Amino acid sequence: MKKVFAFSIGLLMAVSSFGQSIKVTPAFKKGMVKTYAVTSNVTVAGQTINMTSEQKYTITKEVPEGYEMTLETTDFKSDGNQDNPLSRLLTISDEILKNSRIQILLNKEGKVMDIVNYQEVKEKSLTMANHIIDELFESTPEISQVLKKETLREQVSKELTSEKIINGLTVSASPLALFGRTITSGMEDKYNNNMVSLKRIWLVTGKVVGASAKADMSREELKTFILSQVEKMAPQQADMIKENIDQVLNTGLIKLDMSEKSNYELADDLWVKSMTNDMESNFMGQKSDTHTKIQLKN
Repeated sequence: MKKVFAFSIGLLMAVSSFGQSIKVTPAFKKGMVKTYAVTSNVTVAGQTINMTSEQKYTITKEVPEGYEMTLETTDFKSDGNQDNPLSRLLTISDEILKNSRIQILLNKEGKVMDIVNYQEVKEKSLTMANHIIDELFESTPEISQVLKKETLREQVSKELTSEKIINGLTVSASPLALFGRTITSGMEDKYNNNMVSLKRIWLVTGKVVGASAKADMSREELKTFILSQVEKMAPQQADMIKENIDQVLNTGLIKLDMSEKSNYELADDLWVKSMTNDMESNFMGQKSDTHTKIQLKN
């Protein structure tokens, strides 16, 4: 009886949310400040690293296109072993942006349009990244046997394009993910997360928005993803893999599974009040899990 009752409630909630829609155009005003506490953990190869930080968003000015907003990431902490190569590699993207100041251009509905101080952000991030990479190779010289220092520098540099920074600011695990969007229950869309194409379906219940996604990649997209990973981790083998990529895929041994679930609770002003994001992936038996929680502090 309890199972039937629970199923009926779930069915009623699903039916009642069908067709619900929300346009996420947050309130903006010069001087407005929103501070979020961010907690996350990532598990790769059986090793879990916990991270915390604060993100401060400040509306600095009104411009003809919309608004300029500053994002400051502060108080970044990680329990990862600083002498462990895997720990440093997993947290490097967070470390290089700590204490950074990113000026973001929003249109009038809140959609992220540009990074106003992109060159400054890139130069400071590269300086920090080079410092971390030098520390990593000094503390663990044996890492050079499987990964070249210059190769890692190039990888980081490629991740610091304006487009990729914007994508990082607006991807699922971000308070800005819904800004400027109209979301309707049952709506489907495709998006890219770290070169993986995912298909997502949305659910709206009042001011609560949920999304569930799974990897949805064509054969050509999978080829591109595989080659990008080989170029990152074993560039000396890239040409060989590229020549034989079709044969490799035909074996059926290379599989990529990825799923992501996000839940956003919006405040009355349509800024995110709280959100959770859970992502799981399995690439050729190598599993990774990432869990993120973001909570508005003020």
